[in-house]
Amino acid sequence: MRFPLPRTMTGLVAAGTVVVATPLVVALFIAGIVLERLTLDAERLVTKGVSLANLAARLQDDLSGLERSARQFIILDDPGLLDVFFARVTQMQKTLQEIEGGGFEASFAEPLLVLGVRQGLAEAADGFVRGLANGDPLGPAADRIGGLKTDVEAIARVGRAAVDADMARLRETSETARHVMWISSVALIPLTALLAFAFSLMVTRPLARMARGIATLGHAQYNQPIEIAWPVEMQRLGEQLDWLRRRLAQFDEDKDRFLRLVSHELKTPLASLHEGAALLAEGALGPLSTRQLEVAQILVESTLELAGQIDKLLTFAEWREGHRQFDQAWFEVGPMIQEVLEAQKLPMENRGLIAQVQLNGAPRLFGERARLRVALDNLLSNAVKHAPHGSAIEIRAGMRQQQCELSVRDSGRGVSRHDRVRIFEPFVRGSEAEETGVRGTGVGLSIVKEAVLAHGGDVEVEDAHPGARFRLTWPCPPAPQQPQAEPAAPRQVTHVA
Repeated sequence: MRFPLPRTMTGLVAAGTVVVATPLVVALFIAGIVLERLTLDAERLVTKGVSLANLAARLQDDLSGLERSARQFIILDDPGLLDVFFARVTQMQKTLQEIEGGGFEASFAEPLLVLGVRQGLAEAADGFVRGLANGDPLGPAADRIGGLKTDVEAIARVGRAAVDADMARLRETSETARHVMWISSVALIPLTALLAFAFSLMVTRPLARMARGIATLGHAQYNQPIEIAWPVEMQRLGEQLDWLRRRLAQFDEDKDRFLRLVSHELKTPLASLHEGAALLAEGALGPLSTRQLEVAQILVESTLELAGQIDKLLTFAEWREGHRQFDQAWFEVGPMIQEVLEAQKLPMENRGLIAQVQLNGAPRLFGERARLRVALDNLLSNAVKHAPHGSAIEIRAGMRQQQCELSVRDSGRGVSRHDRVRIFEPFVRGSEAEETGVRGTGVGLSIVKEAVLAHGGDVEVEDAHPGARFRLTWPCPPAPQQPQAEPAAPRQVTHVA
């Protein structure tokens, strides 16, 4: 059975507040009942104790006054004292009636004590009356009255003991109530926390879905629909995000289509321009002057550079669509690095750069050679653009703890922390490239990241002091055993362009 949940976020928060507060209200209700019972018991005990004390004190006063008036009459033989004597007898009888009628006999624990006092009082009064009538001595009657002091004191003592017993019971009751309240708190507070946690999950779950949807949009992953079914406000926001996802996916497809179309349309006339410039530079159409030869060489270099940029755009578009075959295998990394250096030979010569190659461990890597070659070519091209004239570019490759590594370091200005993430986004260039006017399309490093992500790895930018090091790492299986006479030491080769 599923409980109906509010449709809106406002209703959910309100319902959650009520439900979370319910255990606390129950705990307060239980505490109120317990405290009310304790209060009533305490009031009843106080009233009872005061009444018992008053009655016992009055009974003792009545008995003392009765004995005093009896003995004064015996000595003085004053008729007025006789009236006082019988008045005190009547008052003492009323006090005993209040004890019996007020239900205090059980509290006094010995109802026979009250009955004994009543009988003793009656006998003393009768003895006093008979003595007056017959002329007998009244001393025995007065002594009988004095003998009742022991029973009256016993009544007061038993009453005090009854009050003490009630106080002990009240303390036990309060201790029990304290345990009940403590157990209720221990039981209900975790329940309150659990309910609060459950409702916080209900509130944060759609927010988490929205955050994941925004993150997928930020990473240009448009194939996963964004669906938030509840509550109503989040559902509407989810629909807006999904609409944005579809629009971005359409724009992304249009962009890739445009890249392919423009790149293919540019390659044919660009090839013609390159061929013509090369013919002019080679003198196939006649000898050129020195300045004309320089212009022809500039045209050749520019067409080659533009062709490389177009190839990067085409490669980026193909990898985005996943059209390329992806087969991984072990390969020698040294020849691949030499191929990339040969491809970058001309721009490195123009800037007087030196390549320092260091191979750590076995000079083999695991992966798709074609993709890794393109990634290395883009890293080297990026380093050539930012390296100072006459400096060295460091290339490292090798394996470490079941991880393949490939890195390129230049000695330029480095990469700011603000740019270390955004430069791997498509068509985004670093602040240094914008400041120095370095040409580029902004997709080279995107291709690098696409390549290493396809291998299950990642790329990071490190401070090299000076310059920056772009390090690619991806997992690989254990390298196949190869017989060798001694452990391979790191090899370093300096390639002068």
